[in-house]
Amino acid sequence: MSKTVLNKTNVFIALQYLFARKKQSILATMGVMLGVTTFIVMINFMTGVNDFLDDAVFNGSPDIIIGAKNQQSSKSGLGIQIKTLKNLERIDTLLSEDENVQSYAHQMISPAILVSNQAQLPGSINGVFSSEENKMVDIERRLIEGKGFQSLNQENSILLGVSLAKRLQVSVGDELKMILPNGKSLHLQVAGIFSFGITTIDNVRTYFSAKTLQKLLGQQNKSTHVHVKLKNRNDVSLKTILAERLNTITVQDWKDSNKTIVIGNKVRDILTWSVSFALLLVAGFGIYNILNITVIQKRKDIAVLKTMGYASNDVVFIFLVQSVIIGLLGAFFGVVFGYLISYMISTTPLDTSDFIIVDTYPINFKVAYYVMGLLFGLLTTVLAGYFPSRKASKVDPVTIIRGI
Repeated sequence: MSKTVLNKTNVFIALQYLFARKKQSILATMGVMLGVTTFIVMINFMTGVNDFLDDAVFNGSPDIIIGAKNQQSSKSGLGIQIKTLKNLERIDTLLSEDENVQSYAHQMISPAILVSNQAQLPGSINGVFSSEENKMVDIERRLIEGKGFQSLNQENSILLGVSLAKRLQVSVGDELKMILPNGKSLHLQVAGIFSFGITTIDNVRTYFSAKTLQKLLGQQNKSTHVHVKLKNRNDVSLKTILAERLNTITVQDWKDSNKTIVIGNKVRDILTWSVSFALLLVAGFGIYNILNITVIQKRKDIAVLKTMGYASNDVVFIFLVQSVIIGLLGAFFGVVFGYLISYMISTTPLDTSDFIIVDTYPINFKVAYYVMGLLFGLLTTVLAGYFPSRKASKVDPVTIIRGI
């Protein structure tokens, strides 16, 4: 018998075994399907949450913040100290020479009181240079209404976080009064309202013209902070370099500023992958048990096949065909149902009690996760079918026939 004919015969026998016990085949297929479905839904949801938090917090915040130490502070009219940076040119030179620096921006940050017709709130004003800050933050993508950084070219324009705007009960076009620590005040117009999706940011973040703020504070050509964006965010060696070469500054990186979120991401990642793989393993053991029982029940048939001249590899091949078919069907339907459930979750309204500003559950639809689920579903079934069939193929047919 030729090899091609033998393989076709083996496939035919495998299909007969598969359809002879439909309930067992369906249960095995459903086990793979449920494992892959749960894997995809969990991965999509947990990575979606992590990506949302990363985008809202890390992309909306600098990777490194350079501030001033006490020795370069000056008192305002109300006795509040505003620390400005010393050796600003030296800082700019070091940042320009570092290959990992993507962009940096000077900021003039000052305490202030914002007064609207309905509310009065203490807070801070972020004085920024539009051209510099535009390289740091994609404000256009965050705008809810109004204009972005280009509106700050007008001295009386201000941008507000959506939560802060709600607390002040203002919208685009409304007027505010800003009172600075030195007693100076300025009437402002709300030019835009933005949202980073995290209330802790949207509740306090403002953008205002740095030049105007410097003028009002009497701190021309000075800055309180320099914000830095890195090409490789995980490489924060610049922090050490700056701290060693300049003793008049304080340097803080994104890991220091967001320790809770970083730890939370790691815990969620470990939990997600461990639980997901555990589900696939449980499904694999279930399939193993089903196929093992099938092999035991087919011992007589195996003995007959071997007495007819079938080799051990042919027996293994027959049961592997069954495993592959079960794995492919289960993984395919698992991927389909995983996508459908993930899509339903992504359209489900989410009430976050104002902590996170998001309309629906964040879901990540990366193709890589679906391919991974398909491959893992197929791999577990192949392994689950190989081991019992390999063991059965080594049994002496004479021993089996004597036991009949």
